[in-house]
Amino acid sequence: MALNSKEALLEALQLSPDLDDEEISQNISAIITVAVDDETYQPSLKTVYDSILQYHGGLVFLEPLDVLPPLLRCRREEAVDLISLISENSSPKEVLIVVQEALEQITQLAREDEAEEEHAVRSLINIIMLSTKSLPRLTLGKRTALSEVSPLISGITLAVSSLGRDFTLESGRSLLEEVSRMSQAFYTWIIKTGSEANAAEARTLITLLLDTTVLACASCIRASLCARAFEMHYPRLTLTSTIEPGWQEGEHAILSVLVCQRNRQMLYSESFFSQTTLRVMNLSPQDVPTMSSLIMLAHEKESYPLLKDLSSKLHSMLVTSIQMNFALDESLFLIFRCVTQDRTQPDLPPDLATSLCVVLPALASTHLDPFIRHFSLRLIALILARLPSVFQQQILMTLASGAEFPQMRAAAVGLLKEIVLDALQIPALSGEQNVFASPLLIRSFGPILFRTMPPDYLSTVQVADDIEKSLEPSRIAEVLSFYYVLLQRDKANKTGIRDPDNIASVESSLLRPLRSFLEKWSNTTANPILSVISLQIGLERIDYAIQTIRSR
Repeated sequence: MALNSKEALLEALQLSPDLDDEEISQNISAIITVAVDDETYQPSLKTVYDSILQYHGGLVFLEPLDVLPPLLRCRREEAVDLISLISENSSPKEVLIVVQEALEQITQLAREDEAEEEHAVRSLINIIMLSTKSLPRLTLGKRTALSEVSPLISGITLAVSSLGRDFTLESGRSLLEEVSRMSQAFYTWIIKTGSEANAAEARTLITLLLDTTVLACASCIRASLCARAFEMHYPRLTLTSTIEPGWQEGEHAILSVLVCQRNRQMLYSESFFSQTTLRVMNLSPQDVPTMSSLIMLAHEKESYPLLKDLSSKLHSMLVTSIQMNFALDESLFLIFRCVTQDRTQPDLPPDLATSLCVVLPALASTHLDPFIRHFSLRLIALILARLPSVFQQQILMTLASGAEFPQMRAAAVGLLKEIVLDALQIPALSGEQNVFASPLLIRSFGPILFRTMPPDYLSTVQVADDIEKSLEPSRIAEVLSFYYVLLQRDKANKTGIRDPDNIASVESSLLRPLRSFLEKWSNTTANPILSVISLQIGLERIDYAIQTIRSR
């Protein structure tokens, strides 16, 4: 028996050799319907697919109106293969009928039945894949390609928006790629067969679809932009990699959208970008970028400078993204790009930098991901480094004394120490006084740093647990470290830290009460408290430094 004979097909599918063509089609439809829901059923979907391929006339037995509805809700490889086969060979008009009905059902399911949403997501991806290959095969007649695809694009846009909360990592990434392929195929078909007006309308429709899809799948990208950038710029600070396994798949998915846009030149605006930069944000000088354009900009692989104007335009979106904890990887990465790019580029506008230093401390203090907390703190340091000293002073005073995020108080002292050390090493520009290398440092920060928060903290501690659960010991430890380093490094006494009056003031407001506190808790606890030991070491270092200064 020939492998490509009808008899071989019927035998492989366990069908009677006496069936006519209509009965064969009906039986194959019944097999597919059962096999979709039962992976153990024989003949399997793979057997059907292989048998149809081997028999050169087998495609006529696949009735799209019958077999596509069950196949569309299945994402197994053999089901996808059958859908692809039908999309390339069966009647595109019949395929379009199935697609339209399936889209209506998906939108209805998304509204009414949460239990069916997983099936709806699978169906949507298959519908898009099916449409990509089938619709451009339509014979247009009096209708245009735009009129054929327009209702479908709108329906898919609505379905994506309705199902956005239900995409898994895999399905979201698949959707990005399939929507990109479909958009490319439809747009190519329209510009080849229609007018420029058709192409312009298609660009609007497809842009909305791509924007909607990017927003719906933003949480599925997870390409570890920040982690990869951090490890590249700070390899010595990387003890354990925080780059997500499989990040390449997420990167590939969002890049498929960018490639689609670039190839079709759908979102090109020379008025906003120079000719050597991106074309992914359709903005005039008066426009405000969207969240989807922000996400795509972050993933653009070309090396390009983020211009001062662009930083300003992204301002509101970046702040919104951080506040909503949405597209956080992309937003933080763009901020990182802005503050680490070539220093010949214009600095961040002070109002932009100041507002970022309002929202970033929330991440650095409270975000559940330790890497996000650490990266946000590093961003604050980088932003501060790009600001004049007067703005640095304002921001650090707010962070060091702020009650909203107590976790930032200790971190702010560390940031202050970095800036002060830089200021002591770098001569001030002619006519400019650096706050951090002058007596203004002690005047502005002394009342904040050299006291406890709250002022009566040391007297309120009753049990060891009060010490271990409090954030104040770590802040005091940072202050002691800052004070010691400043005493040691400011040999020229630019800040006045070595003045007898300042040394006496710090002794009175912080060190003397701290000594009494440490003496009490060093003698009354059976088990040593690590934070108490740390404070004791810090205090001893300061005493030695002051003794050395006085002896000279």
